[in-house]
Amino acid sequence: MLSILREKAVLTLLVLIALGVGIGAGHNHALDRGSAFVVSDAASLVLRPSATVFHLVGVAANTAVRVARPRRLLLRENADLRREVVRLRRQNAVLTEAAQENERLRTALGLKQSSRIEMVASEVISRAESTWFDTATIDKGSRAGIRKGWAVITPDWRLVGQILDTDAFSSRFVALTDANSAIGAMVQRSRSSGILQGQAGDYLLLSYLPRDADVKAGDVVVSSGMGQVIPKGLVVGRVVKVVRSEVMGSAKALVRPSIRMDQIEQVFVVKSGQGVPR
Repeated sequence: MLSILREKAVLTLLVLIALGVGIGAGHNHALDRGSAFVVSDAASLVLRPSATVFHLVGVAANTAVRVARPRRLLLRENADLRREVVRLRRQNAVLTEAAQENERLRTALGLKQSSRIEMVASEVISRAESTWFDTATIDKGSRAGIRKGWAVITPDWRLVGQILDTDAFSSRFVALTDANSAIGAMVQRSRSSGILQGQAGDYLLLSYLPRDADVKAGDVVVSSGMGQVIPKGLVVGRVVKVVRSEVMGSAKALVRPSIRMDQIEQVFVVKSGQGVPR
């Protein structure tokens, strides 16, 4: 068996050598005569499609490399730009908040400088809102001269509530909307007076008005100054509905507060027994 394989291998080698010699001689002879060599042309014809394919593959690969490189750069630049946009948005938010706080402080400073009444500027540091209670804590207390019962107002003279209790460095105040809150108030236009009570919600109730009291929706309600605890003339809210009772011979007005507790940041605490400057 092995001898047969050796004989076939030797025979194949001899055939290939002879074929190579014959092709070489034929090629040289064709070159000498200046004519085409049939075997060479046939091989070229057979191999040309493969060469074309390899060439196209190479061109496509080079093109892909050239395209992929800029695309990676574009993606990287795009990611950098997105990060920059996020940074600028964050910076803009910080600057906007700083500008708004600066404007609030300017307003508060202008109020204190233009008014002769005694007041203490402070800032809300916490809130405790629930179904029945509506209180907040400010960053000034008895060491700043604040006392229980003093009025708490905004820089634009809107009444927020009253001081409930104090310690050395902070005070807690109860909002007008608290169910336990009650102050003297009146309709600014007609001067009809009553008691303004908290409703543990979004509205106040101006009660104990005469049945024929001159009050209507849209009227502004201000503090009446009765008892000389809350200064007179502080804006409280606006009437949204009037209910008159023939049986009780009285009227009530539903009042929307001029400001919500969750909108308050800077406040002033006003000493009792003072009037609002005109």
